[in-house]
Amino acid sequence: MLIKEAYQQIVHDLQSIYDARESSQIADMTLESITGLSRIQRLVQHDASLNSDQEILFNQQLNELLHGRPVQYVIGNCWFQQMLFKVDEHVLIPRPETEELVELVIHEIQHHRQCDKKQCKIIDIGTGSGCIAISLKKAMPFCEIWAIDKSRSAMKMAKENASLLNTSIYFKEADILSEAKNDGLPAFNIIVSNPPYILPDETNDLRKNVIDFEPKEALFVANNDPLEFYKAIIDFSVHHLHRGGLVFFETHENHATKVKNLMESNEFEQVEIKKDLQGKNRMVWGKKMGASL
Repeated sequence: MLIKEAYQQIVHDLQSIYDARESSQIADMTLESITGLSRIQRLVQHDASLNSDQEILFNQQLNELLHGRPVQYVIGNCWFQQMLFKVDEHVLIPRPETEELVELVIHEIQHHRQCDKKQCKIIDIGTGSGCIAISLKKAMPFCEIWAIDKSRSAMKMAKENASLLNTSIYFKEADILSEAKNDGLPAFNIIVSNPPYILPDETNDLRKNVIDFEPKEALFVANNDPLEFYKAIIDFSVHHLHRGGLVFFETHENHATKVKNLMESNEFEQVEIKKDLQGKNRMVWGKKMGASL
């Protein structure tokens, strides 16, 4: 099978599930993984053929894609902040909106000097694949980065990504809902989190491949309160956020104002809502006032 034929088959077959643009993107990602060739290289070598091993892998991966498995899980990785992260069904697939959250944190630290470079401690709560923590460490190696998650499988994946990307992160398995005070953790200058906020009855708003394959504990709240994790993290900040420290949240556009109000009612000031590139209220951040320890 020629590379161009493989590409055309993926695009054609997947249009029963995805639109033409997304089918093309998935075809590009799949063939780059199989052949090791970039899109430009494949265009140049479009008359080249897949070898027998590549053709076997092609058929296997196309079958998985046709059953709705996300391409990132099929090929085992995805790009985030220009780095390749390993992913599987134990961790959420990193989204572009979360890249915007990372960029906001970096901007505030680098341009507004929100913490001493030699003493800056940041914690990523609910780290999943480790994409936020690792990206922050890569951009700001002077910061001490911590990452927690209640999932042992997610922690294993995050640690593997940190090793592959040569970053030093302090990892701890912890559930923010049951260990809000968590005496085993130090005080931080920055807290960042993209926590679960989807209600169980909102599953119809999600794509089927998200519901079927991505980890439910990283998507859904358990008690019909979309602010459940935000409240727990703010409670954590009482004991583990320095005076003047910052909290950065990613959230759903429908909850952004509620998160802002929650922060302002818990001694946070200068609280702002920031839109993502799609114009949706996506990030909420603010500064802790007074002494918190």
